[in-house]
Amino acid sequence: MRHTITAILLLALPLPSSACGGGAEADTASAPRPDPVVTNAKMLGVGYNSTQDTYLSPLHYAGPELRYVSHTIRRRDDSPWLRLIINEGRLAEGESRSENGALLAADYRFAYAVLHSWHLCDNRITIHGGGGAEALAGMLYNTRNGNNPVQARCLINITATARAEMQLHKVRLAYEASAPLVGITFSPNYGQSYYEIFSEGHYDHNIVPTTLAAMPSLRHSLTADIPFLNTTWRIGYLGDYRQQAVNNLKQHSYTSALVVGIVHTFTAGRRSPR
Repeated sequence: MRHTITAILLLALPLPSSACGGGAEADTASAPRPDPVVTNAKMLGVGYNSTQDTYLSPLHYAGPELRYVSHTIRRRDDSPWLRLIINEGRLAEGESRSENGALLAADYRFAYAVLHSWHLCDNRITIHGGGGAEALAGMLYNTRNGNNPVQARCLINITATARAEMQLHKVRLAYEASAPLVGITFSPNYGQSYYEIFSEGHYDHNIVPTTLAAMPSLRHSLTADIPFLNTTWRIGYLGDYRQQAVNNLKQHSYTSALVVGIVHTFTAGRRSPR
């Protein structure tokens, strides 16, 4: 995974505009500034999740997952920069191998990134690289536990983000990846109950700074936008691999999902289809 995260950082480096025969950028100084073009995809993801949280149980839990993703890109034709906005909700259920208990998970994630674009091969290929931030809040519930059955999930990260797009006739392929670099997360300490934290007010390193070493994680997707029946459909794969080790506790959540949705492209301000 560390090699994959390194590759994401390398994608964020500037590329020569002459690659694949790309020419100089057009002079748009005299033209009026165009309105932002917004591309929004609303997708439903169905997949498989594997989760472990040693605060709740040393066991691994695996089962189905349902995810909703709103993926938005805002760009201007006269600017090499774009903004990426993701709103995401997730529900998952898993059972242990002994099948005598279940782990339920629910969370919401918001991500925002600013990316620079490089156009190659006469605009058939576009590379985007940059960074941003993400916030995630949610919970885990273990049906077996009498004491401390719930674990909260709350984090804020600074992320590196890369995206590559390729136009193949009427189909547009896109690969996107992001990885957290530094951040903060909430976690009880080993053996500490939530009653001690919130009722007794006993703080014990519960707001923890994190780095790539403590939270090696990766979220990536490969999608295709396909026009069909006067609608653009997005179909693809989403992989979300999160893990952290803080306060002598370990947690991971690995997801592989198929995503399907509808893409709308419009000009901001006029809301007219493009």
